[in-house]
Amino acid sequence: MTRHLRPEPFLLLLLLMLILPMPCRAEFYSYEDSAGTMHFVEDLSKIPREYRQKKQVRKDKYDDMQEEDRAAMLEQERLERDAKKKGEDHARRSRKAAEQLAQLQEDLSSPVVIRGRQVFVPVRLRNGNAETEAMLLLDTGATSSVITPEVASRLNIGETDKIKVSVVGGRVLNVKKLVVTEMQVGPVSRERQEVVIISQPKGTMGDGLLGMSFLAGLKYTIDFQRQRLNWIP
Repeated sequence: MTRHLRPEPFLLLLLLMLILPMPCRAEFYSYEDSAGTMHFVEDLSKIPREYRQKKQVRKDKYDDMQEEDRAAMLEQERLERDAKKKGEDHARRSRKAAEQLAQLQEDLSSPVVIRGRQVFVPVRLRNGNAETEAMLLLDTGATSSVITPEVASRLNIGETDKIKVSVVGGRVLNVKKLVVTEMQVGPVSRERQEVVIISQPKGTMGDGLLGMSFLAGLKYTIDFQRQRLNWIP
């Protein structure tokens, strides 16, 4: 009579452990050194002997999953990190582009002083080695730019040509005409600009007029709220 031996439960459990795949667990260790710095290592032997009593065993949060599920979760995290990084890179590029545009707009604008509907523009004038600043009233109806005798004096202007010009009201005036070396408004500069010298009651037109002899061919807008003259390339 043949006897059939029944395997012990412990042997069955051991056999199952050998047959079934076990999830790969990634344990690692952390310790804090005397300077308060936290270190992380995968090998216990890499921890200095004096800190081994302070070690902490840490596990990956997916260690208890099957290998296939663990790999899927890690891949999902990688995709999420990549998407977040791309979003941050896009936002950074957008901010940089907006900053560059704002700087370009700032570089292509000039401050002005607006009183009612009158726009007074800071203008730098140069006549040879003499330079001065003047506040000229922007006037698209003026053929030439106009400066007062006070501005002309600061430019060391000597002998000039004399011409007749018509002014508002139909009056004809004998005025002095000259060509200054340069006129500049913000980023816009033009050389050999014709100006005429006219005396006006103080305060009516500032230091003169910024006329079409300078403005011709230029494109611009006026921002009345920010009091800026925006030049269009």
